[in-house]
Amino acid sequence: MPRVSVVMPVYNRERFLGEAIASILGQTYADLELIVVDDGSSDRSPDIISEYAARDARVVPVYLQQNVGRGAARNRGIERASGEYIAGMDSDDISLPDRLQRQVDFLDAQPEIGLVSAQVWIMRENEFWAYRPETVPTHPEIAWKLLFPPAAMHDNLLLLRAELLHAIGGYNPERMWADGIDLCFRLLPIARFVNMPDHLLIYRHHSQWASASDRQQIESARQEVFSAAVYGILGTGSEAAVTRLYRARKRAARFTARERVALRSDLQRLIEGMVGAGWVEADERPVLEAFAQSLLMRVTPRHRRYLQYMRHPRQHQQIARNLLQRYFGTR
Repeated sequence: MPRVSVVMPVYNRERFLGEAIASILGQTYADLELIVVDDGSSDRSPDIISEYAARDARVVPVYLQQNVGRGAARNRGIERASGEYIAGMDSDDISLPDRLQRQVDFLDAQPEIGLVSAQVWIMRENEFWAYRPETVPTHPEIAWKLLFPPAAMHDNLLLLRAELLHAIGGYNPERMWADGIDLCFRLLPIARFVNMPDHLLIYRHHSQWASASDRQQIESARQEVFSAAVYGILGTGSEAAVTRLYRARKRAARFTARERVALRSDLQRLIEGMVGAGWVEADERPVLEAFAQSLLMRVTPRHRRYLQYMRHPRQHQQIARNLLQRYFGTR
């Protein structure tokens, strides 16, 4: 049986599907199966899948008669998977040739790590962008930034141990627009995360990606997933705290002084809850506290930030001068 099962849900992606499939079949790591789940497509996607399946026995086609949504389609593929590792792959992206080899080598060498992601190139038409991190994000940084973006991990580029995925029951079909981030939240109590600095996938932005109404549904779904995760940590009766934390997540700057005091308390409770829930280890608490302080500064008015820095010792005076020049144009 193959060590790696790549699960690719497909819905009306005839324009890009061939490149996505070919990028997996062309991997330098060949001990794989590619389970392509057609989610009731009405274009030529099923024909393209059949053509590749006829040429390469590693392609396992699954055809659904009705559209059930990406999360449910992924679960159908996971049910058919036989690999020790399961890799995610979208039908409009391109995996670079050494993606799976690098990720498998990493998990083989790090048995304490449950899943690994990596960096992506972003492609729009013929233009490319890449985010190059200065350092490899640690597990607590990933856990924090799953709650408070910018995220430190790409959930569409995962390689994870199959037993972890089965332990949580796979993807939640009800989180169709945010199934990846929901999966990560449910894995955090039982798995350690790593995001490799290597760029291993081309993430494609295109006109079919999401309409304006789709983007609204995506944001609404992300809010629901965020709220569910925070409620799970803080417990019942935390409606006001969840609202404040979500506003901070959206970088809403208009927090009153009283709201900032309350937010500070919310963040401290959140950190203790993340430790208690097993998201992070107790000795990783200082990393979260540093991120919490940065978040508080973002919702603090600019003139108050300047005054806070001015109260710090001499080594912070240059920071204060830079802020003064930036905010008020003073030299």
